[in-house]
Amino acid sequence: METVLNFNKKEYYLERYPKTDDKSLRAWSNAELLVLDYIADKRVNKIHTFNDRFGVWNCTFQNESITTIWNYASQQKAIQQNLELNNFPTEIEYKTSLDNLEKVELALIKIPKSLELFELFLQQIHKSSDDRTEVVCGFMTKYFSPSYLKIAEQYFGEVEQSKAWKKARLLILKQPKPIPDYKELTNSFQWKGKEYKQYYGVFSSGNIDIGTQFFLEHLKIHQDENKVLDLASGNGVIARWVTEQDSNAKITLVDDFNLAIESSKLNLENQKTNFVCNDTLVELYDNSFDLVVSNPPFHFEHENNIEVTLSLFKDVFRILKPNGRLVLVANSHLNYSTHLNKLFDKTKVLNSNKKFEIIECKK
Repeated sequence: METVLNFNKKEYYLERYPKTDDKSLRAWSNAELLVLDYIADKRVNKIHTFNDRFGVWNCTFQNESITTIWNYASQQKAIQQNLELNNFPTEIEYKTSLDNLEKVELALIKIPKSLELFELFLQQIHKSSDDRTEVVCGFMTKYFSPSYLKIAEQYFGEVEQSKAWKKARLLILKQPKPIPDYKELTNSFQWKGKEYKQYYGVFSSGNIDIGTQFFLEHLKIHQDENKVLDLASGNGVIARWVTEQDSNAKITLVDDFNLAIESSKLNLENQKTNFVCNDTLVELYDNSFDLVVSNPPFHFEHENNIEVTLSLFKDVFRILKPNGRLVLVANSHLNYSTHLNKLFDKTKVLNSNKKFEIIECKK
């Protein structure tokens, strides 16, 4: 696995977090390198970075004044890890994509897979922009969508594309347009007579995904399952369903994505719940939960990867009480049962259809 990046006659050591066994993956893309090359000679007082998942920009511009807009707990850990790996100071000014920013002079964006999240980034930048603001967006050409341009043109009058370099390109945005009223970047929808809201960029925009629907149609909460964890909780629909089945249940929601956690707060605002933005369960005590429910992800941006989920299953076993249950829904082709059989005493498929299966594991 490639871990040394050469830029401006310097070497930087960059590793992925979480670690992966896939040796074809590295902690930077050619899109990020193209951004670096474009701004190498620019003199700016402040840089705002968006979607710097592994800290390549935080490391290469560690002598500059940087504000990092973070969206994932794992992103913060990756940046910290790579700054330490290079013996750089680790004090970072962090903002979320819902925070107000100081004046944006130069913004760097690795365009995310979610077009909605891209728009959320651009609106946040636009609110703090002026005529001198420049936004440099990097992407790999195989993921290009004309929607990139349509979204950018809503906010900026000048939208230019660079030439391709090693299958990467840039969008350069200048001249913010006057926008009298910003739209609310949330989606609202109904399911079984209940209204739900979620911020742009959260999984399954505008509806409840079919896997979760299948899960909730068959999920039964036992009478003695009072302490419940919703793992990879997304917009909180599973946790809300649990509270509707048992109003006394104590629910903890864990998700790596801060916009997912903030969305779940919108949907469970009157419930007794604990919200945790983290990519691990390290904060949770051993033998402390009666039930863990989950629709775990296996897409990470444009990558398919179940390594993170398999690692979480090990922690689930740790935090479950004796005789506690893990109940999850997953795409059948992922074959989670094979892995879960190695951890749990009893594993069985409760329900299945052509695409999904609901798996129950008992400790």
